[in-house]
Amino acid sequence: MKTLSYGYLTGAFLLLSILSGFVVAYQYEPATPFVSSVAIETILPFGPFWRSVHFWTSQAFVMLLMLHVFDLRDRVSQGRAPFRLRFHWTVISISVPVGIYALFSGYVLRYDATGQAAGAIAEHLFLRIPMVGSLVNKVLLNISGDGLNRIYAVHILAGFVCWLMGTWYHLKRVRITFDAFASAGVFSAFFCFMVKAPIDLAVQNTHLIKGPWFFLGIQELLRYFDPVLAGIVVPAIPLAVLFLFPWVKKTRMLYLIILLWTFGYSGVTLITLLRTG
Repeated sequence: MKTLSYGYLTGAFLLLSILSGFVVAYQYEPATPFVSSVAIETILPFGPFWRSVHFWTSQAFVMLLMLHVFDLRDRVSQGRAPFRLRFHWTVISISVPVGIYALFSGYVLRYDATGQAAGAIAEHLFLRIPMVGSLVNKVLLNISGDGLNRIYAVHILAGFVCWLMGTWYHLKRVRITFDAFASAGVFSAFFCFMVKAPIDLAVQNTHLIKGPWFFLGIQELLRYFDPVLAGIVVPAIPLAVLFLFPWVKKTRMLYLIILLWTFGYSGVTLITLLRTG
C-alpha cells in the first residue's frame, strides 16, 4: 500500500518517538541520569512501556529513514532530476546524521555502562579532530565539562531538527496518513509490551562494554587505527556519498563505495558482536 511506504512509516515512527519523548522527559533529570533512567521505570506510570516506546520507535525511525532515502535514489540519480528536487534531497539527507546523533545521544543519556562508555569514546573522538575538535565537542557533548546538560539539550534539538527537515519540510508535499500512524502505533504498542528497552548497571561487565549497534564497527576499528580515521573519516564516507548522489552524473562508483563500505563495516561489527574479551 502506498500509504504504508517507507516515507509514511518513517514520519509516523518519528512522531511516536517525539510524543513518547515528552512522557519520559517528565521524569528525567540530566544531573542524575542513571537514577532518572531507573526512576522512569519504577515511578512513572507504565514507565517501562513508555521508555521502550521511545527507544524502539527512535530505532525504527532511523532505520526506516535510511531505507526511505535508498528507496528514492532512482528519482534523483545521474543528475536527471531538476535542481529543486536535488536540493530537496540534500535537505532531507541532513536529517540522516542528525537522526543518528539523536539516537546515539539517547544511549548516552541513560548513562548506564553502555552510555558512559559511548559518551567517553565520542568525546575523545571529537577532541581528536584537528583545529575544530574542541569547538565541536563543546557544542555537541562537553560531558567532562558540563555533565549531560549539553548533550540533553542537543538531543532535544536534534529531534526537532529531524522533524523540521525530515518531516515538516518534506510534508509540504506528503502527509502522514492515518493508516501509517495507526500501523506504527499498534506495532509499537505490541512490540514494546513484549520487549523492554535495554539498560544495564553502571558497573556491570566493565571489562567488555559494547556500545550501540551502529557504533560497534567504530568501536572495533578504534582497536587498530587512529581515532580520527576510525571514528570520523570512516563513518563520514556513506554520509558524503549520500549528499553527492544527486549531484554527479555517474553513480556507479558511488554504488561501489557504498557496497564496499557496507560489507566492510558489517564485517567489523560482526567481529565486535562475537568478541568475548
